[in-house]
Amino acid sequence: MKRFFEKHLNKINIGLIVLVAIAPLLLCFNSSLWFDEAYSVGIAKQPWGNLFVSTINDVHPILYYVLLKIYSLIFGTGVIALRIFSVIPIVLLAIFSFVKIRKEFGEKVSFYFNLILLLLPVTIHYGSQIRMYSLSMLFVTVTAVYAYLAYKNNNKKDWIIFAIASICSAYTHYFALFTIGIINIILLFYIIREKKELLKRWFIYGAIQIICYIPGAIIFIMQATRVSKGFWISVNYPEIITQIIEFFFLDSINSGYPAVFGLFIVIYMILRIHKLYLEDSKKIRPVTIALTTCGLVILVTLLVSLKRAVFIPRYMLPMLGLFIFAFAYVLSVEKSRVIKTIIIIGLIGLSVWNGVTLWNKSYSEENTKPIEAIKAEVQHEDIFVYTTIGPSSSVAIEFDENQQYFYNKDNWTVEKAYGAFAPQMKVTNSLEDIENYKGRIWVIDAGDTNMYDYIKEMEGTKCIKEKEKYYHPFSGDTFIISLFEKN
Repeated sequence: MKRFFEKHLNKINIGLIVLVAIAPLLLCFNSSLWFDEAYSVGIAKQPWGNLFVSTINDVHPILYYVLLKIYSLIFGTGVIALRIFSVIPIVLLAIFSFVKIRKEFGEKVSFYFNLILLLLPVTIHYGSQIRMYSLSMLFVTVTAVYAYLAYKNNNKKDWIIFAIASICSAYTHYFALFTIGIINIILLFYIIREKKELLKRWFIYGAIQIICYIPGAIIFIMQATRVSKGFWISVNYPEIITQIIEFFFLDSINSGYPAVFGLFIVIYMILRIHKLYLEDSKKIRPVTIALTTCGLVILVTLLVSLKRAVFIPRYMLPMLGLFIFAFAYVLSVEKSRVIKTIIIIGLIGLSVWNGVTLWNKSYSEENTKPIEAIKAEVQHEDIFVYTTIGPSSSVAIEFDENQQYFYNKDNWTVEKAYGAFAPQMKVTNSLEDIENYKGRIWVIDAGDTNMYDYIKEMEGTKCIKEKEKYYHPFSGDTFIISLFEKN
């Protein structure tokens, strides 16, 4: 069996690439949305001018939205088509492992990289979400590998690819930006210590990265200033440590087992890498650097979060390729079949568990009920009003021919960012437009009924459809729908 495995390892690896493509595709034929995805869909539907205004006023860099828009010009803005866009970077990451990681670090490392990529619960989820996470995983992994190659070979092509991938990472997600910043600093550290002849190239390509990111830095400062007025992230200590350990293995599983398994993997990797380091510190260096990069990004952002919370476990996703590489390398040199079997069976179990959970959430008939309830009675002249953007974002996408109002009662600076839902949705800081309106008003509330109360108290308003509550398994939102007529 061992000889068969070694003889056909590359063929098996190609089979893994196919499975890496199929797994997230299984969840793509689902039209349900949660707010962040609805935002991406809305952006893809905007003309270029509105796209840039909205994304610059969002809380993420713009590259993902630009690429999504280009893709949508070819394949359309349907939810299923846009989901498939997120599968592409996951598949490219698996191909990159087969082509480049296999060449530089060996067939076994590439095989285990793709096996772990396939089996980690987060892969199937974020490989099918209409968000930038899978793209950031690809760019950061390419950046890290080519930083290593630039240091090792001092080849101009490697430096150029390193710089391009680094710039793309920075423009895809801000935690990708932090990660490539750490990669550049670590690269400089080793150049100063061991290869001072590379300093000139490091400064040249570092300057190229900085110059290319000047527009991004300006946007980042603008976004950070605006978001500080209405920030939603919170970090709870010490619970955040458990959340970090379990995140890649947990995803949608509601159990403590992923945390136990994650802790086992962390302890196993620390002990194994320590042993390998004592045997040959230079040989294991790519692994220690990959994990050091992840650790520094987490540590720095947690320290920043003591002053202003900026960290949530989901933001570790851009670093996923670095973690998988280190994990794959350790498994590739592991001699104990028992340990390998335990780890692989554990990953398979968590992957299947999470996959079934996601399948049930994604394809639950409950997801269609709130939209269908509105479709059954909606009229072209009806308007929609809401104070909670979560469930209402799906309504904004679905009923894009009806005028809609997001009542910004907390005065968040979201007017331009929510241009993603233009022209059907208008952000308003007062109820004047609704007070002057004559006709039918749909109210979409979530966990509370604030908007229902506002409309009910307006003069000349009659409730013709009392509150109906619908739970939406895919997003976890609750839709509370009511209908009024105002004379």
